[in-house]
Amino acid sequence: MRLTRLIVVFGALAIVAAACGGGDGAAPAGTIKVTATEMKIESDYTTFKVGVPYHFEVTSEGAIPHEVMLVQPIAAGTMTMEDMDAMALGMVEEEDLPPGATASFDYTFTSDDLAGPLELACHVEGHYEAGMLLPITVEE
Repeated sequence: MRLTRLIVVFGALAIVAAACGGGDGAAPAGTIKVTATEMKIESDYTTFKVGVPYHFEVTSEGAIPHEVMLVQPIAAGTMTMEDMDAMALGMVEEEDLPPGATASFDYTFTSDDLAGPLELACHVEGHYEAGMLLPITVEE
C-alpha cells in the first residue's frame, strides 16, 4: 500500500514539473505568439535566452492598427519614429498590422541584450502613453 502511494505521489510530482517546463520559464526556440489589442500587448513568454533563435508572430486582435517593436524603453515624444525604428531589435510596422492581421520578425538575443531593459511596445501615437508595452527579460 505504501509503495502504491509513493508511486502516485512521485507520478503527480513528475506531471507538475513537466507542466511547469522544468521551472526554467524561458521561452524555447521557435515561434513566440504576441497579441496586440487596444492598449495591451500580450505574449506567451516574457523571458528569453541568449543565443536562442526566436520567431515573433504578432497578431492584431484590436479594432485599430498597431505596431510592435522589440526595443529598449523609449519615453514618448523623445525621438522621431525613424530613430525609434533604427533602435528596434525587431519590429512589425503599423502598415503591416491592421486589425486582424498577423506579421512576424525574427530575433536571436545576444549577450549585449542582458544589460536590458527591453520591452515589446507599440509607439503608434498615444498607444505607449496608454500603457501598450510589455517588459521582457533576457538571461544567459
